Amino acid sequence: MFAIGAFLVADIAVAQETPNVVIFYADDVGIGDITAYQGRGGSTTLSNTPNVDALANEGMVFTDAHSAAGLCAPSRYSLLTGNLPARGRFHAGQFQAQGEFQILPGQRTIANLLKDANYRTGFVGKVHLGGGFQDSEGNPYEARNFRTASERNPGFKFVDWMRGFRTSVNDIGFDYSFVSHDGIQSTPYIYFENNRPIDRLRFDAGAWEWQPATANRAVVFDDDYIANLLLGGEIEEPDTGRNNIVGWPYWDSSKTGEVYTQAALNFIRNHQRNTPRQPFYLQFSSQAVHIPHTPDERFFGRRVAGVEETPHLDMVREMDLQVGAIVRELRNRNLLDNTIFVFTSDNGGLRFSAQTGHSTSGIYNGHKGNILEGGHSVPFIVRWTESNGRDVTPRGSQCNLPVSQMDLFSTFADLLESPQGPDQGLDSTSILPYFFGDFATELRQSLIVATRSSYAIRFRNGVKAIGDVNGPTNVESAAGGPLTNLVTPSRLTAVYNLQTDVTETTNILSQFSNRRQERILDFLRRRIEPRNGFPSGRSTRPQDVDGDGLFDYWERRGSGSLSDFDAGIFQSDRDSDGDGLTDAEEYFLRSDATTPN
Repeated sequence: MFAIGAFLVADIAVAQETPNVVIFYADDVGIGDITAYQGRGGSTTLSNTPNVDALANEGMVFTDAHSAAGLCAPSRYSLLTGNLPARGRFHAGQFQAQGEFQILPGQRTIANLLKDANYRTGFVGKVHLGGGFQDSEGNPYEARNFRTASERNPGFKFVDWMRGFRTSVNDIGFDYSFVSHDGIQSTPYIYFENNRPIDRLRFDAGAWEWQPATANRAVVFDDDYIANLLLGGEIEEPDTGRNNIVGWPYWDSSKTGEVYTQAALNFIRNHQRNTPRQPFYLQFSSQAVHIPHTPDERFFGRRVAGVEETPHLDMVREMDLQVGAIVRELRNRNLLDNTIFVFTSDNGGLRFSAQTGHSTSGIYNGHKGNILEGGHSVPFIVRWTESNGRDVTPRGSQCNLPVSQMDLFSTFADLLESPQGPDQGLDSTSILPYFFGDFATELRQSLIVATRSSYAIRFRNGVKAIGDVNGPTNVESAAGGPLTNLVTPSRLTAVYNLQTDVTETTNILSQFSNRRQERILDFLRRRIEPRNGFPSGRSTRPQDVDGDGLFDYWERRGSGSLSDFDAGIFQSDRDSDGDGLTDAEEYFLRSDATTPN
């Protein structure tokens, strides 16, 4: 029985009150950017992250956590759905706001799971899932470049920003949203609240205020405004008159972190005021620390610009202050206890501060965009206490077993006693036992990550194999999904032994015979391609193949099959594994780690 077992026996509902959930999703933050990872893979850091460190001290640090991809758009899809990026509309994710939505019809998200369990759900920040726009007549806006009503062409069909996205995060389980699609990195530079533009954005009495827009006020930004005030000179293609760069007149990327945070605080306050009996789920997708690195002088009164050695590290500081503001709001409202707070990042970090000695990837090789470990090794911290202050995740604990952000989908399904069908969470495994401090069983048999043109699979023995993908990297098929050759790795290009070569400097592919290489490649393909009755393909075991609402591993354990499971387990006091918990208690607690998912 694991260490927290006595608490679980005393309260078989895990916590008498359903826990709130907050996922803080940083942008381009590596393990070397977080002070708490010093000695845990993070080798050097010049930044100080006291608010994230406090989460680590009060919760659990995962030292072997990974995003699904080495880039942000595909990882964002994967975190929400528990699917590898290629299972969405595009193989490598959807970066374009004007493009079709990455999440396909029928694919469920964490927000769907929690909303079905009576959670109030909110999404604040950067989206990067696409969604598309409409023209002035309500038709899909197909042109690549944006045009607005201010153009001198009355017969042209312009983007009608007032109609919002054709598909938005409000369509995938979120009750509330406040977003800018690309964060601060790309046009359109507009904030949308519940899929409508906002206007009258102003800072007054220490807080941001805004109103729903009543008319289209999009403007075309000129080159000087973009280069000098918005993107810090990062723009590579100045506006040529094709109106690529559009936004609302209020836009200032240095203020985005404050505006996002204000929206998150408003969501928490409105929830407690209007729906206090409901649990809530907030996904906060920060703009920090993606380029442009335009730190403001202050973040709600706290100095930011010029505190660290580079603007990049100033943005790490701002990201930490965002965490602090949200945690402080939860604590002040007596909500932090009885909240599962997850801090992580969409991919590995940036090399912008390498000249100062800062190592964003810590001990690993590679960085954002790479299939090497530094491209997808991310900070992952979980803090969870009951409303009475008792710890669920053991305080100051550490998990060294491999996990993927995709595992959050099945973990919350597990927590909510809501197993999902075999067509959902195709690459997700519940890691709920880890949250309780039970590390007796390594729950993942393998771990897969992706980039635009390659996959990597890592086995329990530390062997990591990398395979390239054929053909173009992000073309949608006529059927509304990825082409087969975009999903299937065609050949192995590298093999590393991470147990002896954590920096991936020695490619040992030549030590593997052609036959063994093909077996590894086939193993990887079979976990990506459709197979064994799963038309979408899957790399993990389903939670509920027969759709009867019972987790498959419990049904097999109870009777050896899915069809004749003895529901009498719930009336008996049987304790099959002798750990002090009855089988019924374990079923409801999802605490059995002896049967891998």
